[in-house]
Amino acid sequence: MSIYGTVIQDYVGFVLLVALLYSSRIRRSDKQLGLRLFTMITIMTMIACIVDSLSFFVDGKPGLFMRIVGIVTNTYCFVVNPIFIASWCLYEDLKLYKSMARVKRIYTYAFIPAILLVVIALVNMFLPIIFYLDENNVYHRLPFNYAYYIVDIGYVLFSIWIFKSYEKRYGRPRFFPLFIMLSPIILGCGIQVLFYGVSLIWVSMGVGLTAIYMSIQNEFSYQDKLTGLYNRAYLDYMLESSTRDKKPLGGIMIDVDYFKQINDTYGHSYGDEALIDVARIITFAKPDKAVAIRFAGDEFIVMLRSANEKQMQSMVESIREELKMFNETEERRYKLSLSLGYSIYEPAHDSIDIFLKRMDDNMYEEKKEKHTR
Repeated sequence: MSIYGTVIQDYVGFVLLVALLYSSRIRRSDKQLGLRLFTMITIMTMIACIVDSLSFFVDGKPGLFMRIVGIVTNTYCFVVNPIFIASWCLYEDLKLYKSMARVKRIYTYAFIPAILLVVIALVNMFLPIIFYLDENNVYHRLPFNYAYYIVDIGYVLFSIWIFKSYEKRYGRPRFFPLFIMLSPIILGCGIQVLFYGVSLIWVSMGVGLTAIYMSIQNEFSYQDKLTGLYNRAYLDYMLESSTRDKKPLGGIMIDVDYFKQINDTYGHSYGDEALIDVARIITFAKPDKAVAIRFAGDEFIVMLRSANEKQMQSMVESIREELKMFNETEERRYKLSLSLGYSIYEPAHDSIDIFLKRMDDNMYEEKKEKHTR
C-alpha cells in the first residue's frame, strides 16, 4: 500500500476523532469514569493515526534517526492495540452494568493478555519478537505478530459475551449498538491480516468509536440531567412505539408528597437530593426490563412493555417496600412519601391521553386520601 493511501486513511480517522472529542467536550466535563475511559481510548487512537502514517513514511529510509523513529512508531502501535481493545471491553462493561465491584472482580484477570502483549511490544525494541527493521530500515513482521490478532479476536468475543449476557438478563440495551462499533474494526483487522502492507486498523477504530458515540448521543438527549433517569422525550418515544407495535404498555405515575415543604424547609439543594433519592428508590424497586422516567418536576413514571395487572400490582408493592426501607435506613432530614397510580395502555382501545389521565387520576386518588387523613 502506498504512503499516500495510508496517510489519507489515517487522516480520515484522525479528523473523525478530533470532531468526536470536540463535540463531546461538554458531556466529558462530567468526569465520569466511563467518559474518562472513552476519552482515553479516543486520544490513543487519534495519536495512533498520526504515528501509523509516520511509520510508513520512515519505512526503508536510511539512517539511525529513521531507524529509531521506525522502531518507536511501530512499537507504539503494538502497545496501543491491546490497550484499546481491552479498555473497550471495560468501557462497555461500565456502560451496561455500572458496577465497580464487577469491574474489580473480572478485569483483574481480563487485562492479563493485554498487559502481556504490551510488555512483549516493549521488549521487542531490543529483542525482535513481533517485528524487526532490516539493514535498510525496512519493516518486516514476524510470526508472533499474529498473536496480537488472536488476542484481539479473544477480546472481541469477550465484548460480545458481555453484551449478550446483559441482553439475556435485562433485555437489549438501549442506545448501545455494539455491532456498529465492532463491524468496521473486525473488517479492517481481517483485511490487514490478509494483505501485507495494508493499514486499516486505526481508521477502522476511528469509524467504530464515532459510530458508537453517535448512538450514545441519542441516549444523552433522552436522559434527565439531575436524576439520570430517562426524560419525557423518551416517554413519547415509548408511547409511539407501543402504539405502532399494538402491544400493551403498563405505567405507574409517581408523585412526591409534600415536595414543596421539603424545598421550603430545607432549600432547593435538599429538594434536588430528594428527587435523586426517589429516582434511586424507583430504580432499585422496578423490574430490570421496566423503564424509569422523570415525567415533570416531582412526578415520575415507570413503564413496562407487555404488562399485565399482576405485574403492575407487584411493581407498586415493590416501590412501597423500597420506600419504607429507604426511610428506615437512610439518615435524611426529611422522610419521603410517594403517591402511586397505575394503568395499562391498550393501543387497540385507548388513546395516549386517556392512558396518561387514567394513571394521573389513580395517583391523585391516593394523594387525596393521604391529605384527608
